[in-house]
Amino acid sequence: ERAMTAMSRRDRAVLAVLGMVVLYGLAVLLFFTGREAAWAKARKAYAREAKTYARQCALIGERAAWQRRAEEVSVKMPTAGEDESTQTRWQRILERIAGEHSVSILGEQPKEEEEHGGVWEMPIEVKYEASLERLVEFLYALEHAEDAMFDVRDIDISSKNTGYLSGKLTLTCAYMKGSPK
Repeated sequence: ERAMTAMSRRDRAVLAVLGMVVLYGLAVLLFFTGREAAWAKARKAYAREAKTYARQCALIGERAAWQRRAEEVSVKMPTAGEDESTQTRWQRILERIAGEHSVSILGEQPKEEEEHGGVWEMPIEVKYEASLERLVEFLYALEHAEDAMFDVRDIDISSKNTGYLSGKLTLTCAYMKGSPK
């Protein structure tokens, strides 16, 4: 009876070793399960960074093409003298093009000029009235002006009368400063 209730020393040692092996196996399983998730996360991060690196390498590889495009545009870009009033210059050109296309300029509000890497930009907010056809012709003429480089950044169009539009648009005049080319 005593043999059934009490385990021998050898049985207890085997049971203890078996318990330790089970606990060790459980610890290893938990450790590597967490590590697998960490490795999966690291693989995703590496793949994302590899894509970013490949895009950056492609952009660097296209540097010569971007440089050529910048030179082509800079040749076409108007140049204002250092002491020239650019605000007056762009307003005169804007009013001339508007007059040529029967667009009524109700008000202009130039904003502060800003420099972006050697290129200067001056936003001008313009209130206008015109027919749809005249407005389209006016915008086309602005886009293709020989003596200025205008970019329409924002346009608001509303209709007061049938066939007549009014609204507001923001033009950005781009130019370089220095001696004319």
